[in-house]
Amino acid sequence: MPPVKIVTDSTADLPEELYQRFGISRVPLKVLIESQIYRDGIDITPDEFYTQLRQGKLASTSQPAPGEFASMFEELTKDGSSALCLTLSSQFSGTCQSARLAANMIKEKARVDVIDTRSATWGVGLMAIAACRALSQGKNHDEVKELVDSLILKMRISFLVDSLDYLERGGRIGKAQAFLGSLLSVKPLLSVKDGIVCPTQKVRGKNKGLERLVEIVEQEVGEAPIICAILAGADPEARDILHQKAKERLNCQEIWLGDVGPVIGSHVGPGACGIIYYSL
Repeated sequence: MPPVKIVTDSTADLPEELYQRFGISRVPLKVLIESQIYRDGIDITPDEFYTQLRQGKLASTSQPAPGEFASMFEELTKDGSSALCLTLSSQFSGTCQSARLAANMIKEKARVDVIDTRSATWGVGLMAIAACRALSQGKNHDEVKELVDSLILKMRISFLVDSLDYLERGGRIGKAQAFLGSLLSVKPLLSVKDGIVCPTQKVRGKNKGLERLVEIVEQEVGEAPIICAILAGADPEARDILHQKAKERLNCQEIWLGDVGPVIGSHVGPGACGIIYYSL
């Protein structure tokens, strides 16, 4: 049985160590800061990115060209392998469409299935990790694809932002448009549903927001075991607080701590933090 390769775009936000450990390949999106172009996760670290963002520099992003995906797919499948490519929600970016065009370009040479995860950041990353673990247990291409499809329905993202300005400016605000015009001290609590940003509620102050994030998960999963990732942009203290609350109150079988990378960070801002999880 030929091997199966797992590919993501760079918005999966996994650290380099995990890409290497699980053998996950990635195709980078690009971040434009003033006149400088960076490859997400390759040319710029989250710390470097948020430093520039907090200096008042404006950031924008662009998707990979189909040819960039095609080159990756051809390299990974030249030994007879097939590939599964997990991408950022197609509602957020044309990245999925680029990957699908690329898969079509090489369809006579290799099987590549592109999956719109309808998720973002570690939502994509957690699916990729689960896919790699399933492959290590002997699952084949179709079985792993079925697993990822099931995780799409189970994956949850709840997050807090300091401001909606970044989402609005980047055009990714989705249904959270309803929260525009909030008072300065009110923090928007948001979620990702069916691949788009949705409003959850407004909370007064970040500490209350962090408490509410954990309450939301408690209400959804109860005592059911979950796998989760706790993320932050440029606010590691908030991540640590959220991590502690999650350990104390949720049945976390596995907790990953991570960064919101430059591409996603350019749309949610440096103060973003959140929890991404699915029930086992």
